[in-house]
Amino acid sequence: MEQATTKFWYLKNLEALRTLPEKEKLLIDEYSRMSTISKGDVLYMQGASDKRLYLLKKGAVKITRFTPEGKEVILDIIKEGSLFGEMAVVDQHERDESAIVVDDGLICALPVKDFEKMVEMIPGLSITITKTLGERKRRLENKLVDLTFCTVEQRLAKTLLHLVESFGVPQKDGYKLDLKLTHKDYADLVASTRETITVTFHKLKNEGLIGMEGKHVVVSSKERMKTFAEKAC
Repeated sequence: MEQATTKFWYLKNLEALRTLPEKEKLLIDEYSRMSTISKGDVLYMQGASDKRLYLLKKGAVKITRFTPEGKEVILDIIKEGSLFGEMAVVDQHERDESAIVVDDGLICALPVKDFEKMVEMIPGLSITITKTLGERKRRLENKLVDLTFCTVEQRLAKTLLHLVESFGVPQKDGYKLDLKLTHKDYADLVASTRETITVTFHKLKNEGLIGMEGKHVVVSSKERMKTFAEKAC
């Protein structure tokens, strides 16, 4: 009973479901299954026939895709309170992306067949999925524009700004990213190399735009970082 109560508490506080009435959240609680996730866990792989929708209650998950040349690209970092894997609902083909845990947490998995039953009972769910798809499409389009017209420095700066919005914790010297990513992760986010990212981080640090707190990046000023990111884009 305690686990079910905990699961419902998380569901009630999920950003993706915040507009749904409580009785409809109870239905989702009934159909979904909560489990713990650990860094490195693979939730689904590109090419898999996984047919589940996911609700991230705690932690962080990276969405990746391999190019035809075999290079891994990170399309997005999913924050807690978000829906992902939504293409399983609208597309019956194999997954064209992978989902890998980058920060320990909790997740709810909802089989598509159960989700389809729930949509009939909860019309607001289809609106939520449509909104999620729209937001993800907009972010990917912006990313493509950045890859075409921006330097690695500017792409990294924009990525850090995006991460601040999702994972930034305000403190006296800026915003600490409550997320541990490797230099390779950042390279995969901006379509660069680990070596180039290491050099770029040093430049941003020398410019006073970032600092480090252990393995966490601290963005000193969102305004200055935005100016740096947009000066030639």
